[in-house]
Amino acid sequence: MKRLKNNIVAVLGMLVCGFGYAQQSVPVYESYFISEEMLINPSFAGDSEEVEFKLYHRQQWKDFSKGPETTVASIHGNVIDRVGLGMYFLNDQNGNTRLNSFNIAASYHIPLGNPNVRQNGQFSFGTSMTFSGFRFGGVTELPNDPLYEGETNIFIPYLNFGGSIQYNGWMAGISVLDLALAYNEPMVNELEPSPVYFYGMAGKKFRITQGFELEPVLMYRFNKEDRKQLDANLRAKMYSGNNAFWAGANYRHDMSGDNSQGLTLSPMLGAEIGRLNFGFAYNIGLTDFATESGDGWSISVGYDIPNFFKPQMETIVED
Repeated sequence: MKRLKNNIVAVLGMLVCGFGYAQQSVPVYESYFISEEMLINPSFAGDSEEVEFKLYHRQQWKDFSKGPETTVASIHGNVIDRVGLGMYFLNDQNGNTRLNSFNIAASYHIPLGNPNVRQNGQFSFGTSMTFSGFRFGGVTELPNDPLYEGETNIFIPYLNFGGSIQYNGWMAGISVLDLALAYNEPMVNELEPSPVYFYGMAGKKFRITQGFELEPVLMYRFNKEDRKQLDANLRAKMYSGNNAFWAGANYRHDMSGDNSQGLTLSPMLGAEIGRLNFGFAYNIGLTDFATESGDGWSISVGYDIPNFFKPQMETIVED
């Protein structure tokens, strides 16, 4: 029975990734509050005055021994006046498929209003390069498995673009990810390369009282293969000085083709203690398969390093 489950995971992994090498360079983006925004929009690289370092890990379908697991380490900061730089390393294991990605991003930030106070607002745009290596290994019990009839290792570079605006608590951004610079033609067994993904997000911080705010964020993504997904996030945050505690939730809904259904509901908790921050989400699956295969979880730990590049803009701590 356990072997059967692992085979199902391998098959579903191929289906989710579009078969073969049709793999996203960022296979999962948990939520706006847990993950790093730079993963899906390079314009967020260096959007604050600190050098932000974050570790993130996610396990999906915890009842499967080879269920998807993703680990990301990222760092970014404002390096020269309005210029931001960032990078991340990603490792994703999904059944017999492994993905390793390295990304380097650059951005430029234009102040809106007072050029010395970033929190008043800024318009940002950025680009990044992702270098992804895919490996297909292990033992298959599926006859004529297409993953094992051609190459078992492949390297694909991707180009990404993004823009965003932040003004008086409002935030909006758009990005284009996974423009393949190699293997962009039908290839092994007529399998297609990774499709280009388009992302849009918008949110607003509402200050309810001193030391308490609500922040809703919507995110929508789609590609030319009619895969559509909507994320709705809501966070309530209590803060005092440099410390804060927050609780929230993420709801993910799939709108691909005629099969519209809820995917996950994820309650979240997090805290900020000085320069240290962390978050945790428990992913409750809403589909029939997810109910049988088990829920998942995500955790992130970050640290805001004092900016040794010493940009000219100032940082203001909210009361």
